[in-house]
Amino acid sequence: MEIFKRKNRGNVICHPEKGHNSHSSFKSKRQRLRPFQGDKCLFFATPKGFIFSLVLTLSLTSQAQLSLTQAIERATQQNLTLKTTQFNVQSQQALVKSAWSLPKLSADLLAGQIQNRPLDYTLSAVQSFEPFGVYRSREKVLTQQVNVTQKQQDIQRNDLVFNVKQQYYQLLYLYRLQQLLRGQDTLYQKAVEAATVRYKTGESTQLELVASETNRRETQNRQAVLVREIQTSYMGLQALLYSNEPILIDTLVSLQRSSAMQEGTNRYVALAEEENRLSRTFTDLERALLKPDWRVGVANQSIEKRLGFTYVSGGLGISLNTKPQKARIEAARISEQATENQLKAVQFQTEANVKILRETLAKLQNTLLYYEQSALPQADLLLKTTYKQFRLGDIEYIEFFQNTRQAWQIREGYLNQQLQFSQTVIELEKWLGIE
Repeated sequence: MEIFKRKNRGNVICHPEKGHNSHSSFKSKRQRLRPFQGDKCLFFATPKGFIFSLVLTLSLTSQAQLSLTQAIERATQQNLTLKTTQFNVQSQQALVKSAWSLPKLSADLLAGQIQNRPLDYTLSAVQSFEPFGVYRSREKVLTQQVNVTQKQQDIQRNDLVFNVKQQYYQLLYLYRLQQLLRGQDTLYQKAVEAATVRYKTGESTQLELVASETNRRETQNRQAVLVREIQTSYMGLQALLYSNEPILIDTLVSLQRSSAMQEGTNRYVALAEEENRLSRTFTDLERALLKPDWRVGVANQSIEKRLGFTYVSGGLGISLNTKPQKARIEAARISEQATENQLKAVQFQTEANVKILRETLAKLQNTLLYYEQSALPQADLLLKTTYKQFRLGDIEYIEFFQNTRQAWQIREGYLNQQLQFSQTVIELEKWLGIE
């Protein structure tokens, strides 16, 4: 069944073909309906392939349009990967307090014939400590591990925002292309009508009529394929938002995104800097472990049944073989050099990417100016003049089709350049850390 669309006070309503009873497709109450969403219309297909349309009023009370800011906010709130990373951050934050954990207190009781007389006792307690520099360095290591995980979460969020923006603007492009194809279909429909009149009056051949009908069907086929592409893009956006509910973007947003002028914080550089700080702190920890441990103790004993003899003790724990620990220190120093080198590489790559993207934006801006100042006005004039001359019989259909196709290609090329410009801006924002 062919579907027509009509605007009604800003809402889009789908109507069945005249003379067709839409209820005839219901042959059984047991038929299951499979929904799929078109451009502002909701269609249902029965298992036997019959298609009918339902009226869907797209108002703010039934289905509000989702702005890009709202889409980003919903994606960051509902993304399970970000939530998992947040749990990891909280877990590591809880571990920071474990930096000052001490070895267990050693308590001993000795009873029996210690001196000349029986039944004397000795009660002692000893507590061991690592060098205090170890505790401080370990606390710094645990704290900076939290910071590293938070920076990794920032990168995950940054990548998620980047993907949402890309998908959102891809949908905007598809809607603009859909509008373009509708205009193209309208023009080619008029061309078919004109070719039919010319054929009936003997002014043209049947070949011209067939060619006009074929070109219009090709445009209609592109429209049908485009509807499926829009549905697929919506599915991709829903996956990023972790949502199964139908969504509708704000199609009035400009396809050409404003260029990023402000400077942000590059998430990749921030992560590399934090990893470098962690590596240096870990080297300090290994150096502190080379120092001797120490311990203190206290004891109370009886001597010949006289109680209350107390004394204290202290000592050091010195490693007889320091080579293993020195090897760990050397390994930590090498790892520190590796993170420093990685930081330089990330900084260099970031600066290079930003320069390339800004240069690409300048090139695309010049191309867009060419389209806006020259190509688009020429395309509009070409469409208007060519159709008028074809309707009056001044040119043949082949000339009409070649000229109009060139005009439509110019308009579609402009849309492609707008999309490429916006996608480049979004990528630049990703490297600058701008949401």
